[in-house]
Amino acid sequence: MLIKRAKSYALRCYSCFKITSNTQKVFCPKCGNKTMTKVTVTVDEDGTQRYHLSSRRAINTRGLKYPLPLPKGGKHAMNPVLCEDQPAPQNKPAKKTLAKINAFDPDFVARGSPFAVNDVTSRAAQIGMSGASSNSRRRNPNEVRRKKGRKK
Repeated sequence: MLIKRAKSYALRCYSCFKITSNTQKVFCPKCGNKTMTKVTVTVDEDGTQRYHLSSRRAINTRGLKYPLPLPKGGKHAMNPVLCEDQPAPQNKPAKKTLAKINAFDPDFVARGSPFAVNDVTSRAAQIGMSGASSNSRRRNPNEVRRKKGRKK
């Protein structure tokens, strides 16, 4: 079997038209905007790369429906990421939760004790950072969601 054409993907910024082969990027390396779209790249027999742009793919309209919320401070702030080097909060579990798990302790019980401390009062436990999943976070209205239902 002979390979005649190799097909892969790249990202193209639709504001400055820069093409990058790193598909893990979210922001454009040239202009810094969150305007990267996926394009198909084929390599022909002679080694030339061809980029195939889709005219049917919709441009992301994130942030145009509602104004962006003001950034909030604190340990558990859920601010939208607006640039690549924006500092993000370190959502770690509470120290109370980390202190009770010590596998090398001689009194450590594999299944846990009925008298173990259950952290329910800290902010990290309330928003679900201690391992339990929770849907108490508010949804960002500017976030792009997948449409449900049949495609027409």
